[in-house]
Amino acid sequence: MCAALLYGTVRAQTETTYPAKLSRQERLQIEQMVCGDRYGLAAAVIDAQAFENNGQAHFADVRCRPHAQLQGKPLYYVAQCGRDGRHWSCDAAETETSVALKERDLIIRPGSVAPDKAADALRKISGYGFFQGNSIDRALESTCNLGMGDRPDLMEISCRQWSVTVSFWCPQMSAANPCPRVIYMRKHK
Repeated sequence: MCAALLYGTVRAQTETTYPAKLSRQERLQIEQMVCGDRYGLAAAVIDAQAFENNGQAHFADVRCRPHAQLQGKPLYYVAQCGRDGRHWSCDAAETETSVALKERDLIIRPGSVAPDKAADALRKISGYGFFQGNSIDRALESTCNLGMGDRPDLMEISCRQWSVTVSFWCPQMSAANPCPRVIYMRKHK
C-alpha cells in the first residue's frame, strides 16, 4: 500500500496531472476511510488526480472538515489516497492547520508537536531574521511537517526546501538570545 502511494506521490510531483472525477461510491468510500471511520467527520475536499487527461483517478488528496480551532485557524485532518487497480487505500490522516506569520499564512502539519506549541514557535522563529546567513522566514514554506526530535527539547521542521532544528533549551535568554532558538538549518538537495 505505502509503496503504491509513494510511487503515486513521486509520479505526481514529476509528471503533469489532471483533475479526475470519482464516482459517488468512490467519494463515499474515501471519505469514510479518511474522515468518517476514525473521526466521525465528513470530507471537506477530495481532490482526485489522474496521469492522463480525462483518465481514471490515480490518487486523491483528502481534507476533512475542521474538528477544532487553533488561534482562530481551523484544525483539520488530511491524507493522501491511492488507487491500486480497483481498490483505494489511504495513508494515516495527519492534523493540518495554518499559522499567521507577519505577512502570510504558513500551512503546517504539527505531527508529534502540540499544535499550539508548534504555532507559537514558528511565529517566533520566523521573525528572528537570519541563521548562519540564511533567512529563517524564507525557509518556512508551506507545507511544513513538524515533529519532536531525539531529545524532548528539540523540534524538527521540514518544509519544501529546508530542514530546521529548534531548541527549547535556552540557558541564556535575552533579547539577543531569544527562546526557542534555531540551532540548525540545511537546504534539501
